[in-house]
Amino acid sequence: MYTAHEFKQFGWNTFDVRSLAAAVHLPSGLEIRIGLLSKEGQVYRREFRWPELARLGMHTPDCSYAAVTLQIPECRIFVEFASEDDTLIAHAVLTRNVHDLVPYADAFFFKGFEGSVDVFGETVRVLSGDREFNVYCPTGGLHPQLSFPGNASLISNQRNELLVVASPAWVTRLDAKKAAEFVNAKRVEAEYWERRFDAPDLQSAFEGMWRSVIWNTIYAGSIKRPVTVVSRDWCVDGNYGDFVIFEWDTFFAALQSAVVSRELAYANVRAVLSGVTDRGFVPSIYCELGKSNDRSMLPVGSMIVWKLYERFRDREFLFEVYAKLLKWHDWWFTARDGNGDGLLEWGSDNVPTPHPQWQSHTLQAARYESGLDNSPLYDDADFDPVASTMRMADVGLNAAYAMDAWALSLIAKEVGDIATADRLAEEHRRMAHLINERLWSEEQGIFLNRRWDGSFVRRLAPTLFYPLTARVVDQNRAQSIVANHLLNEFEFWGDHVIPSIARNDPAYSDQSYWRGRIWGPMNWLVYEGICAYGLHDVAREFGRKSLRTFLAEWLEESHVHENYNAETGEGDDVRYSEPVYFWGGLLALIGLCSSGALQWAKK
Repeated sequence: MYTAHEFKQFGWNTFDVRSLAAAVHLPSGLEIRIGLLSKEGQVYRREFRWPELARLGMHTPDCSYAAVTLQIPECRIFVEFASEDDTLIAHAVLTRNVHDLVPYADAFFFKGFEGSVDVFGETVRVLSGDREFNVYCPTGGLHPQLSFPGNASLISNQRNELLVVASPAWVTRLDAKKAAEFVNAKRVEAEYWERRFDAPDLQSAFEGMWRSVIWNTIYAGSIKRPVTVVSRDWCVDGNYGDFVIFEWDTFFAALQSAVVSRELAYANVRAVLSGVTDRGFVPSIYCELGKSNDRSMLPVGSMIVWKLYERFRDREFLFEVYAKLLKWHDWWFTARDGNGDGLLEWGSDNVPTPHPQWQSHTLQAARYESGLDNSPLYDDADFDPVASTMRMADVGLNAAYAMDAWALSLIAKEVGDIATADRLAEEHRRMAHLINERLWSEEQGIFLNRRWDGSFVRRLAPTLFYPLTARVVDQNRAQSIVANHLLNEFEFWGDHVIPSIARNDPAYSDQSYWRGRIWGPMNWLVYEGICAYGLHDVAREFGRKSLRTFLAEWLEESHVHENYNAETGEGDDVRYSEPVYFWGGLLALIGLCSSGALQWAKK
């Protein structure tokens, strides 16, 4: 039986995007951050980000324990945090310390929070509203040269090791021995909590999937809520501000979170839906700078919310999110049926964007709505400025919309909206008919995107399997598609699966972003379709291959990549593949599901 360790918005956690070696307390805003001093006592390093990662360690949802190993040329740093209630102990150990660097800690307020930081002897007194904390180093004391109003620095007498305690003022002061015992006890508790599977590969898959989620979970001060971002480094400087939510990315974060934490899964769904536009759709981008008011993204929200319901059986949460999901669903045909034929196209409306790089009302902006930014599927597409859509019905979008209707009809029924449930079920049947009638190519034996002039786009991508995910295909056709295309080694099958464009496509050799590389969300959606039709042998092999790709870099480098090379399985071979981007963990989740675990996730 596992200790709960449920995620909490309040308390200590690794919420600050600026450093992996920092913990923030909410609601006070007190932050403890580990840094490095030169042997002369000058600040050498204040922040650590993904380039400095050596190993992602254990991290319980509530941060009762979290650990990370960092590497810079001059030394290796092991940092761990242990907490209970409002007390935190930070512990840092340096090895391979060729320049005699010294660990130290700053106590200050996280961005957007205010209070006082004062020094009383060797203790830092922190006041935030009616909360009062003492911060101290049991094996050292204050570093006066680095302390100034609003910031106090602590240093140890031990050159390669540091212990820092932050606790409410009424808590009895801990000596070094008791502080170390506290950390050790929390470490053992976390080891017990994290141990889920006897099989080493499955245990490693779980660890990589979960750790990539929780270590990318931050606190977005501008919207006053926690959220799992695609990569915490994207929220430090640049185009987004202190957080960024991409619609389908963050919904998948909710799915991955649900393996461990109901509250974090719900927090991620709430964060996505908090960005709904005035017209009722979930924008593709929502961040501190604003929203992409011109476009949405692949509608996976209802499917994932239904899976959360299968997991937690919490009808109240369905009531909470139902209206927004329904309004978003109903928006699609008001804006994305450009030629009025009952099928949807990707598009972008003629409205301004918060950042010029995002674009709007262009073909590229419509490609961004697909989420497949540079996919060869759209290389020859045209954009209709009057309709604000591509002149091409998209299999993936129409299947996703049908899937959304199916899942939302189940949600509607569960919350007692029977009339809407019936309407949505009929919508699913209508979309099934249109997809099979208009987007099926008898010649190629697969669904294909179709231009408004009636011609098919002959290029093959995993989105063409999404009708299986949407349950709009009969059994014989589903089996034929899988046998003749998914399992075809000239198209999609191979040692590493599945490429984002067919292996025999001219763009496959690019292995650049959506031009041939493997992506977790595509694999997940295709895997869902395989399971929906009871193709269990294929599902198991698909899971085995996905797991093998995931584990190679996770075990070697602690990387969970944004995308992977479809020939070699590498993630490090290109610049545009973030090293710790949580949805790479969907490959691990597929492996876990295909092993027979996590039955709720693949229903």
